[in-house]
Amino acid sequence: MEVELDLKEGALQLEKEHLFEMAARVNKKRAFLFVSKVLGKHIPVHPVKPLLVSGLLAMAYAKEQTGKTPPYQDLIVEALKTDDHAVLTKAYETLKKEKLSAGKAPVVIGFAETATALGHGVYDVLEGASYIHTTREQLLDIDPSLVFEEEHSHATDQLCYADEALLRTDRPIVLVDDEVTTGRTNINIIRDLHAKYPRHFYTILSILDWRTEEHEEAMCQLEKELGIHITSLSLLKGQMVFRGKTLDEPTYSYEIAEQENQPSLSFHSLQSFFKQMPYSLSHAENSAGHSPYIQETGRFGLNATDTEAINQAAAEAGRKLRQERKGKQTLCLGTGELMYVPMRLAVHMGEGVLFHSTTRSPIHPVEKAGYAVQNGFTFRNPEDARIQHYVYNISKGEYDDVFLFFEKKVSQEAMLPLVHLFAERHVKHVHIVTLSDEVKVNG
Repeated sequence: MEVELDLKEGALQLEKEHLFEMAARVNKKRAFLFVSKVLGKHIPVHPVKPLLVSGLLAMAYAKEQTGKTPPYQDLIVEALKTDDHAVLTKAYETLKKEKLSAGKAPVVIGFAETATALGHGVYDVLEGASYIHTTREQLLDIDPSLVFEEEHSHATDQLCYADEALLRTDRPIVLVDDEVTTGRTNINIIRDLHAKYPRHFYTILSILDWRTEEHEEAMCQLEKELGIHITSLSLLKGQMVFRGKTLDEPTYSYEIAEQENQPSLSFHSLQSFFKQMPYSLSHAENSAGHSPYIQETGRFGLNATDTEAINQAAAEAGRKLRQERKGKQTLCLGTGELMYVPMRLAVHMGEGVLFHSTTRSPIHPVEKAGYAVQNGFTFRNPEDARIQHYVYNISKGEYDDVFLFFEKKVSQEAMLPLVHLFAERHVKHVHIVTLSDEVKVNG
């Protein structure tokens, strides 16, 4: 495969080396992936980095609305170029001191799975904002307020479960994704939103924007058709040309062999810190599918008044987990759509902590310098055994302990493949952290 990039200069002096590396995808529709170095999805990062990137996107939006650039923007940009704990922590504290004024309070929508935390971070620093993240999970006893399709994704149906009252307003909509490739996903959601909840102003925020002139023209046509205004803002813009064949079937073994030497295993429930939501999976195949979700993710909608409660819960729960650490190097691993809350907890767990997340996307690993995905492993999602999950870039011998976060309760039996994985990677201690209900331990 060969991908030719034509990069236009970004407004913030962030180069591609700061933002992404590349990898091959196992996907007939899309041959490759821009693997973000700042998102905390496929590559482990300091937990503050994704929150700073969200802050930069929020600043871009606020500047577009008010014409004002926050005086600390350069501090955030420079912090993103380093892995220094003190520099990153100071930048995040500065970002969180005061909310950004952006005119009329927007409704921010983050796209599952990859941009659930990115969108949440934008909402978190915009004055008066509300937040929803889309989801791929179908729930019992609640109808989605919106359904649309993401065309090049590995899993295409996107659902929105927020209260319709949040959408039935004339507040501007801000759509947040890590990357805009063709813009078709955004066109789909804007068209669906406008049919049910019409308004005048939409903004698309992304780290990367790869749309061609033809794609941008399609967006202009949508503006004319619906009589609306759409603004697109990104940290890096360019165009790409792909040559080669797609990788339709995996040629890499992601399987995890059973290990004799097991890490110590402990379970921690953070149920008391989070508001339980009485919904469960519509096709629950194991006990975890029947346990509740939590309010703080944004799947059911969050308003401006919710941010302080989330800040407090994250600080208290994070400090509690910090006391459970067994070594100097710790990995906090989110699962699927659950990224923002564990990322915020990881911020309070001290120095030597990295964060990333599992994913539904099969990516092709290659062990060579400069390639984004060095290794990969697969397992059934302990919360929903129908779904295959993957995790990448867990180096052998790098971590003393791993904190693995689940929104729902999980059984010890369902955890076995992951326990074997961490044993094979020479992790000595594995902490299973659940945010809802009581932890279920078999045996």
